[in-house]
Amino acid sequence: MPSTTGAGQSALSERSLLLPGATNKRRRESVVEFATRVPEDFAPVLDSEPDKHYNLAGLTQTDFWLLCFSMWSCAFLSAFDGTIVATLLGPISSAFNATNLASWLGTAYLLSVCCFTPIYGRLCDIIGRQPSMLISLFFFSLGNVLCAVAPNMNFLIAARAIAGIGGGGLTSVGSTILSDIVPISYRGIFQGYGNIMFGMGSGLGAPLGGIINDHMGWRWAFYLQIPLLIIAGAMIWFKVQYTVGTPSSSGAATPEVQVSIWKKLRRIDWLGSFTLAVFIGLALLAVTLVTSSIDPEIAYSWSDNLIVGMFIGSAVFFCIFIYVELYVSAEPILPVELLSQRTPVAVAINNFTISVLSFGVMYSVPLFFMAVRLMSPSNAGAHLIPNSILGSLGSLGVGFAVRSTGRYYWLTVICGTFSILSSFLLSTWDEHTSEFWLWTSFGPMYFSLGAVTTLTIVALIADIGREHVAVATSLSYMFRTTGQVLGVSLSGALTQAVLQRELERRITGPGAQKIITKIRESSDSIRDLPPMQQAAAIASYQKALNAVFICAIIASTIGVISSMGIREIDMNAALHKPDDSDDDEA
Repeated sequence: MPSTTGAGQSALSERSLLLPGATNKRRRESVVEFATRVPEDFAPVLDSEPDKHYNLAGLTQTDFWLLCFSMWSCAFLSAFDGTIVATLLGPISSAFNATNLASWLGTAYLLSVCCFTPIYGRLCDIIGRQPSMLISLFFFSLGNVLCAVAPNMNFLIAARAIAGIGGGGLTSVGSTILSDIVPISYRGIFQGYGNIMFGMGSGLGAPLGGIINDHMGWRWAFYLQIPLLIIAGAMIWFKVQYTVGTPSSSGAATPEVQVSIWKKLRRIDWLGSFTLAVFIGLALLAVTLVTSSIDPEIAYSWSDNLIVGMFIGSAVFFCIFIYVELYVSAEPILPVELLSQRTPVAVAINNFTISVLSFGVMYSVPLFFMAVRLMSPSNAGAHLIPNSILGSLGSLGVGFAVRSTGRYYWLTVICGTFSILSSFLLSTWDEHTSEFWLWTSFGPMYFSLGAVTTLTIVALIADIGREHVAVATSLSYMFRTTGQVLGVSLSGALTQAVLQRELERRITGPGAQKIITKIRESSDSIRDLPPMQQAAAIASYQKALNAVFICAIIASTIGVISSMGIREIDMNAALHKPDDSDDDEA
């Protein structure tokens, strides 16, 4: 059962200031103010809409929505870029005669995102939200420009890594800014709006990428993003201008205390940032090297000296990172106190697990459609369209539910169970499954993922307060992106391992190994096989993907169990209770 914290309880003693009053007495923000509204005597509220308290910064209606749209446009561009590159992997790698390196275009980006996302949290606290957003947009734009002019595949992979440095900040800093300017009771709704824009970017990236490649060439897929990125940068420069009075460590977009850039730079936890990036990068790179190749002549194994060395190096840097955060850094990139609170830990485990689940299944379902049901890529993609809509509806729907009820604990648990149901339905798929189940079985999982990611953001912000909201949000996104990398890598490794075993059992005789390698490298080749070998390939892929779907049941169950560790703050109850926090000293 959840534990509920009301107004004035000691669990909220670490809440930071929201806005300073006219008196000299420093005043703590109460649960009521933080979770439900802006106190009218401490924050400007739009005169034209005195009953609406979703504008903490007191901006005009136009400026408020333009600021929000600038954040959502960055989320749109991030999603659009990811799907458009995924669509163009074939044409890009063929242009450089480097098909064997195609997967590294996505891997380099995701690895970079994982390494640099947590750094933006503390960067927000030190230099401010707007500069952090502009830095992330600069690296993202620079990476795209370099991709457009790349002379070879290695250069292009490096450019994608540079884009990833900024890609992690576009989402995490944008989420932090929205947490600054809207109260927590509206936070889920605005997260839902952002997820709709993210879904639109994901949906438009694939078809537009194909059209651009067919008529203009793949380089224009990057060139055409540049004007949109310039517009997004201008909107951030002119519209992400707000002041929400917070302690100096909170990094408001317009800091109350002006200090030199050099003093700000000295406050950054450079050593912690470096050791964290190396720790994460080595571990994920080792996993990726083992799981990314199916050619036995060049593939790495878990026992290879290079892979073992990477894991050892990762462990060493992890120990150094923990030591630095505990004993060296004055402003650690990972505040140790967050690790002693159950909600941040529960949210981290949940976000990591559902990211492994979602990306593992997301890459496996289209493969099932094409390898087992022999669908065309366009038909397979069409089966996924309703799921994107359900994900956005789930996110926005739970946002309104939280605003209406003030509760989120049981909603998180119940929505999480939809993933278990969906995973079970996927595990029953075979070559005879009806079209109805092929269209509907994946939907509950997408709805669940959209809902749970929104609810966990609400739970995290409600629990840790404003002082750590930037760092906690960045860490949440770090666990998500790490889960995404591992979800793709591990599901692919499991699929290939089972597929290899099943194919070797079913296909024998002269030339069998060549046929097996061809089937593993390209599911399209199944269509051209003789009937006996085609049946063997379909049965083998079905067995392999069924193993992934069974693991999805386990992952979704872990996600639900971890969500039970969230501590709930009953926002409606707090609103109707007397609050004594006004008398607390800061």
